[in-house]
Amino acid sequence: MRKCVLVLLAFVASWSTLYAQDDESSSGGGGFFDAGDLAFEITGSPFSRDLPNSTDGTFLSFGSFRARYAVTTNIVPRLGINMDLYNNQVSPDVVVNSSMYTLMPGCEYHFRIENGFRSYAALDLLIGQQFASLESTTQSNVNGATSVPSSSSDYYTGDRGYFMFGVGAGVGADYHFSSNFYIGAEIGFRLAQYKWSDIEVDGELFQEGVQTSVGSINTMNSIRIGFKFL
Repeated sequence: MRKCVLVLLAFVASWSTLYAQDDESSSGGGGFFDAGDLAFEITGSPFSRDLPNSTDGTFLSFGSFRARYAVTTNIVPRLGINMDLYNNQVSPDVVVNSSMYTLMPGCEYHFRIENGFRSYAALDLLIGQQFASLESTTQSNVNGATSVPSSSSDYYTGDRGYFMFGVGAGVGADYHFSSNFYIGAEIGFRLAQYKWSDIEVDGELFQEGVQTSVGSINTMNSIRIGFKFL
């Protein structure tokens, strides 16, 4: 999944740059993002993912797919989504299942507009969930995590299911080319509450979940590449 996203990002970036150069040579200026315009974008980050106890060894981590609609020149509601599906047979008798989603509805206020350049402040709601389980024909079946902790007091959240909600705020900027492509950057802060799943082993409760609050710098949308659809 991540490799496909990286290839797509590279392709769109190359295409948008070449197309924008052709268009700019004929029009002599940047494009616009006005009331009634609809745009779609892919975001990514060279930093690790903004989740507790998680790391990402790739150069560019996928952030989200996002749609943006300009209600007015300055007010732009948006909706981002991040999904990851994982089903892996790690051995002939063990299957690990892990899938997650995060929905990020929000709104931008564009406070500076100059030709194709726009800068904005944004506020998002964060709603997400992760499901995790381990299925085996020779070992214990686990629900709520992809492995069994060594003891009921050993608490690790890296491979555990959860429900999450929170808020995020950030600032960003775009440059819109005449070809309807644009590039941008965004950075912010997020505060989220995680309710970690109970772990059940062979149908019996092994460890209860707890709640944690996490505040962090949000870098998942550091790099943005988009296309104005309408």
